[in-house]
Amino acid sequence: MNATSLITAAKKQPIGAICGAVCLICAVLLYIRGDKIDESQAMYDAKAAEAARIMANVRNSAKLPEQLVEIQAYAKDLESRLVVAGRLAVNLQYFYKLEAENEVKLVDIRQNSIPTNKIGKSLYTGVPYAVSVQGSYKQVISFLARLEGGRHFCHFTNVSLNKSQVGGVPDAMTLTLGIELLGTP
Repeated sequence: MNATSLITAAKKQPIGAICGAVCLICAVLLYIRGDKIDESQAMYDAKAAEAARIMANVRNSAKLPEQLVEIQAYAKDLESRLVVAGRLAVNLQYFYKLEAENEVKLVDIRQNSIPTNKIGKSLYTGVPYAVSVQGSYKQVISFLARLEGGRHFCHFTNVSLNKSQVGGVPDAMTLTLGIELLGTP
């Protein structure tokens, strides 16, 4: 086929020739811009994910002021429940108060030093104590329960409960504790 025969065929069938030319142009454009489709789809997906994230942030921010006030109240409560390691007299008053409430006898109470590997690693640290109390089984267990559910956050490192014969009391018990109260160094 030569060019003159193509021109005469196009003149005889002008609509078919125009449709063929349009199809040929579309095929060339599709081939040239084919890689752009994947890029456009990826860009669309990224924009859709960002829009969904922004909409979720807007939806979740509706109660943000109330939640901020609530979190600040929790933080203030947490700060009030911390033990400051340098306030030895105030810290020991906590144990003396528990002694009076539970009618046990504090045999020994010592604030131990904070290990040097824990200092400076976090904002909060455990302030270690060695506590020994005597009393009836009910009193000792009540002391332990109040210590566990008390004002300060505590972590028991060791607990020893032994029967003892103190003052001729038949059901006397001795509770020896190693505890850490959450506090600041």
